[in-house]
Amino acid sequence: MSVKAGSIPAAYWELTKPRLSFLSVLTALAGYFCSNPSAHTDSRVLVSLAIGTALAAGACGALNMWMESTADARMERTKNRPIPAGLISPNLALIFGIFLLILGVSLVWLGANPLAGSLTAATAVSYLLFYTPLKKRTSWCTLVGSLPGALPPIIGTAAKLGNTIDDMGWLLFALLFFWQVPHFMALAVMCREDYARGGFKVATVEDPSGKSAAIWSSVFIIPMLAVAGIIAFKFFSNPWTSPFVWVSLLSGAVFLKLAVNFANPQKRALAAKPFFLASILYLPVVLLTLTLNRLF
Repeated sequence: MSVKAGSIPAAYWELTKPRLSFLSVLTALAGYFCSNPSAHTDSRVLVSLAIGTALAAGACGALNMWMESTADARMERTKNRPIPAGLISPNLALIFGIFLLILGVSLVWLGANPLAGSLTAATAVSYLLFYTPLKKRTSWCTLVGSLPGALPPIIGTAAKLGNTIDDMGWLLFALLFFWQVPHFMALAVMCREDYARGGFKVATVEDPSGKSAAIWSSVFIIPMLAVAGIIAFKFFSNPWTSPFVWVSLLSGAVFLKLAVNFANPQKRALAAKPFFLASILYLPVVLLTLTLNRLF
């Protein structure tokens, strides 16, 4: 994604990685609504959670771009981002990111509760201080990065339940944790040369054949689908009449079929893009269906 030269507001918007920020908000809200759906919805808490999560996620995007601006300038996919494109100076990006982070964590902490606020801060710390530096050191960075990416649902659960996390929150955490590995491995195959230029030691840079990326995907997609099944049979008294069961089964079957293609060395290069797109669609479809099914 790139912004038009001179469009400073659009550059700051892009600095927040809005699509990733939206996903964080979506998963936090899924945690909020799916945990004890019969409980009262506090509008103040809900608004604080949504806006605070969006601000904190945007802060992580901005600070990540600040930390990786040199690498971004070397990569085709990211060379037009606001900092390497010269639209925003590194110092302003740093100040902007810190401001958003303080505001976002404070809003969740004060508007929801300290546990939700602490988890929001932990998400940012683990993403920026652990995952981001590890991307240039080891391919295990993907596993580390899956932790902060999986935290938003339990932030939502903590906000709803008041300083506690229930089984639904932990299962949504597990679903996101497992989902992120095949999602990223597909991207790693598609952008292998770009990641190499940026100096990132992702799986496909250390193993250009993509075999290790395919193994990682296969290892993680099975428990991801299992978690969806556990949610279906644990939280729905008659699961076979539940829309969530059928949507998760169908979308999971499609995702699994593409994973099998991705594991095939002869099909991997062509399968990477549809596998990646399927991963993008899978999560919001499953989470939105689950949320609506729990509420209604």
